Amino acid sequence: MVFTSALLVGSFLNVCIYRIPRQESVAYPPSHCPHCQQRLGPLELIPLISFLWQRGRCRHCAAAISWRYPLVELLTAILLTLVYLRFGWSLDLVYYGGLTALYIVIGFIDLSTMLIPTELVVGGMLWVTAYNLFTRQAISNWLLGGVLGCGLFYVIYVVSRGGLGGGDVRLASLLGLALGLERLPLALILACISGAAVAIFLLITRRANGKTPIPFAPFLAAAGYVAALWGEAIKLWYWSWLIS
Repeated sequence: MVFTSALLVGSFLNVCIYRIPRQESVAYPPSHCPHCQQRLGPLELIPLISFLWQRGRCRHCAAAISWRYPLVELLTAILLTLVYLRFGWSLDLVYYGGLTALYIVIGFIDLSTMLIPTELVVGGMLWVTAYNLFTRQAISNWLLGGVLGCGLFYVIYVVSRGGLGGGDVRLASLLGLALGLERLPLALILACISGAAVAIFLLITRRANGKTPIPFAPFLAAAGYVAALWGEAIKLWYWSWLIS
């Protein structure tokens, strides 16, 4: 049930990923083929199955359907199911589920456009702040986490002279608010390691050069997700490994 419902969420996230950068409404008009503008029927809106049934092509104009659509649907279903297994039916499920959905949208928008919409990050900050105040989280922890994330990435932004975007600075602030001082360093380390690994791979395979821009939001988003769900477990494993 959770997995199936999450597939439907993923289908909606695809709409957000496509329309938000184009400043289009995510509610109207109804879902349609971006090539021929034909409105999609119920059978064409079934997550994953419709893509396989249509063999990756629009059945009206035969235009290829991006693999991003089934990928986002499946990824959303997996990540939200993991959130459910971690927190069960609780307020945390709603909170971290919403945050996960936001991370997915931001990450894929940055992948396709090299932009991070400010309204999404601000909305995320309001979401996190409301949760932290409602659950009475220590203000000194999450607020200083936001300041630390913003400060560190702003310094990198200035030093790199545009190598890092302003959207990444704002996203790091969101991660700081969401993770607090204790888990933020882990997320930043994970993001930098994974980002560097991908960059090295692209350079070795000659799919990129030293001047090729690489979106960093997907790495920040993925690291924020991992640190939120398993940050404490990773820290305990690390210290036990270090001691032994």
